[in-house]
Amino acid sequence: GVRYRYVSISYCANHPGDAGADQLCNAAFIVCANNAPEQGLGPAIRIFRQAEGTSDWEFRGISCFPDLIDDGPSLTMAMIVQAFHDTAFAVPQVVTQPKGDVTLVSLPTYYQVVWPQDGFEPGEVDQVDLLGYQVQIRPRLDAVVYHFGDGTSLGPTTDLGGPYPTGGVVHAYTSKGTFPARADATYGGQFRVNDGEWTDIPGTAAITGAETMVTVKESRARLVTDPHG
Repeated sequence: GVRYRYVSISYCANHPGDAGADQLCNAAFIVCANNAPEQGLGPAIRIFRQAEGTSDWEFRGISCFPDLIDDGPSLTMAMIVQAFHDTAFAVPQVVTQPKGDVTLVSLPTYYQVVWPQDGFEPGEVDQVDLLGYQVQIRPRLDAVVYHFGDGTSLGPTTDLGGPYPTGGVVHAYTSKGTFPARADATYGGQFRVNDGEWTDIPGTAAITGAETMVTVKESRARLVTDPHG
């Protein structure tokens, strides 16, 4: 029987031996973007075969499994997804108003998410080297959930809150005490390879926020004697 040699080339190339046969392109990721893992996450490749003793290549199809043909290590979407999850995401913190994280029972307390210096916050770019490719990862904030520490929460929402009187995240405590409040973040993200176009990364990463201890005091009214009579 006839024996064949199989090769894979870039989705954006047309034929083995083309100048761009080994180059990644944005379209190779886009064509696999909506696939389930069992369908292959990409990047897409074109598969050719050559009959032994001939010089002609026969196109056999497109695959979203870039390592289907053993041509050596290939950059895969799975590697990029793993790099995304390995990103040192900024851990959200909350500040409250009245200032000092001290409030009163029944008093509207305003919450706001702030980002620390450490880690990559939404919009900042991390860069990793994957098989010699410079892969940039840009986190995106998909949602936050506020936990007020008293068993109540708000969200998911994209509202990062703000100070009095314009902030959109407000909570009133019904009892005195000290409550561990936090905002948990859900990050999505985008990536690009070698300064190409930004493309969405499948999936999200959940980050538990840092706790802020909010002290709630009770306000008591009392009658006092007028010293002036």
